[in-house]
Amino acid sequence: MNASAGTGGLRRRLGVFDAVVIGLGSMIGAGVFVAPAPAAGAAGSGLLIGLGLAAVVAYCNATSSARLAARHPESGGTYVYGRERLGDFWGHLAGWGFVIGKTASCAAMSLVVGSYVWPGREHLVAVAAVVALTALNCVGVHRSARLTRVVVAFVLAVLA
Repeated sequence: MNASAGTGGLRRRLGVFDAVVIGLGSMIGAGVFVAPAPAAGAAGSGLLIGLGLAAVVAYCNATSSARLAARHPESGGTYVYGRERLGDFWGHLAGWGFVIGKTASCAAMSLVVGSYVWPGREHLVAVAAVVALTALNCVGVHRSARLTRVVVAFVLAVLA
């Protein structure tokens, strides 16, 4: 798609399939390889109920984000939604909250990768992974989407 997105001047470059895959990659992430054991220990026999509840929450998050994006089709995501519905201050706060949350999530996932790739050197691998993925994102969104397709396919295959 090459239609201009709102007044921000950014161009839409991903199709629906890539957008869905990137969303799946964001939700599945590396946590599926780390979280089940502590979750099972904490939830015990209620683990499946907890997973079902988490799936409902993820679905609600995804559909509400999709509706907000359709209603406010311009660059800025969470910032735009907060600004339009709640005002400038809350939009600014929502945008920064999103950035901080995604940064923390990225750090956690890169440490998980590090713990699998090179135990004892998790931080080194994590930093290398963040630098490599940042460089990939700077090269272009299509390459990032292509890598995300590969990672999501791999994770789903492992889970299957």
